[in-house]
Amino acid sequence: MNIYELVPETKKLISEDISLNSISINSKEINKGDIFVSIDGSIKNRKLYYKEVVLKGAKVILTNLEINIEASIPIIFIKDLKERLSNLSNDFYNCPSKKIEVFGITGTNGKSSVASYLHQIMMLHGEKAGLISNFDNKESHYSKLTTPDVFLLNKIIKKCVEEKKQSIIFEVSSHAIHQKRVEGIEFDYGCLTSFSRDHLDYHGSINEYSKVKESFFEENLFNNAVINTESNLGKKIVRQNKNFISLSSLDKNADIYLEIKKEISTIHSPWLKINLPKEIFAQHSMMNIASSLGLFLAASETKKIKETNLKKLKGLPGRLELVKLKFDQSCYIDYAHTPEALKITLQSLRNKYAGALICIFGCGGERDNGKRSLMGEIAASMADNIIITNDNPRLENPEKISLEILKGIKDKSKTEVIYDRTIAIKTGLNKLKNKEKDSVLLIAGKGHESFQEISGKFIKSNDFDIIRSHN
Repeated sequence: MNIYELVPETKKLISEDISLNSISINSKEINKGDIFVSIDGSIKNRKLYYKEVVLKGAKVILTNLEINIEASIPIIFIKDLKERLSNLSNDFYNCPSKKIEVFGITGTNGKSSVASYLHQIMMLHGEKAGLISNFDNKESHYSKLTTPDVFLLNKIIKKCVEEKKQSIIFEVSSHAIHQKRVEGIEFDYGCLTSFSRDHLDYHGSINEYSKVKESFFEENLFNNAVINTESNLGKKIVRQNKNFISLSSLDKNADIYLEIKKEISTIHSPWLKINLPKEIFAQHSMMNIASSLGLFLAASETKKIKETNLKKLKGLPGRLELVKLKFDQSCYIDYAHTPEALKITLQSLRNKYAGALICIFGCGGERDNGKRSLMGEIAASMADNIIITNDNPRLENPEKISLEILKGIKDKSKTEVIYDRTIAIKTGLNKLKNKEKDSVLLIAGKGHESFQEISGKFIKSNDFDIIRSHN
């Protein structure tokens, strides 16, 4: 595409039309022949970005901030640039979301798992599907952000179209909705996996957070959507969209009802009734599978799910993942970092294991500090032993974080604070080793992550590696 075609007003500003290879909002992703779109940052930072992209071979810079700077390439000021991002992206990539079935998965917890399960189900049934994920593997298109910016998003969707994929699946975070990163994407199917407290440091209140999630279903025209109605938000969305598919483990009248029994759990749906493999014991895992099944069947009602295929589904790394130990006890690593996620995970383990339950967790720094005491209270009500440790304290004092967690723990006699996560995990393993038979250790918060962010530095740290070094 040429600059005159993409931004017609440049005909009066640039003497010659310029051929463009790609377009990006991220200076790190600029290559020779690209156009750089600059909408954020101070004047000082923008000047650095401009120098960086010029050195990389960018041909044009679009900006919404007038800056006096000499450059060897045209710098075009567009006052309403921020409002035109989705149109620029769709124009450059020729509206790829119109040419493929698009699944958008939102919710507080479970987004990654539902997207992964849906992708696996499609592949097991012979469908070619694309997946955007922040898990870097050969099955998916990698994105550092939960939801890529609108340029990278359309670039990936276009690639899936060119690869003859039938569908594309990706997570839609509340930040992405609020920042309009998915504006202009034509969704076919949506999903609300769950809703509970999170990201209040960004949204300000649970009410504002709820409004943002709700807007995803108000502002897009879905063929259908699967909605977890175990929250007030979920119930409201289904009331306002009668054709949407309700999902619940509490309401037998829901379109998809998850019947949970100790022996065997069953998903009841308008299309079929299917039993879940006995190996899947956690309620949130069952709900995530039920969501993905609902989406698959809603998009392809004539097809039947092969029950044997459910046994082939693999959970994501660090999502209630059982870690093999050299001694006869059980240890799980999980990504739970919200009050609701920690509660559900602990309850699942309490239901499965008859012995002691040890919980290691922390709370992120410079994030919603109101959830800290809540998570402390939840851990205290369900675990026999608690170890509070670092979980990305960032620039915040770890002691302050731990003290706020401790506010929710009335009886502190079975609680330790060990800031060094490596020492905390090794201490938890030693405790587990000496507990009665059928005890379990949960290491929560970081899941598959391979670093700790402490005092502005990214320090290599992975819960699996720590266990292996001690085991």
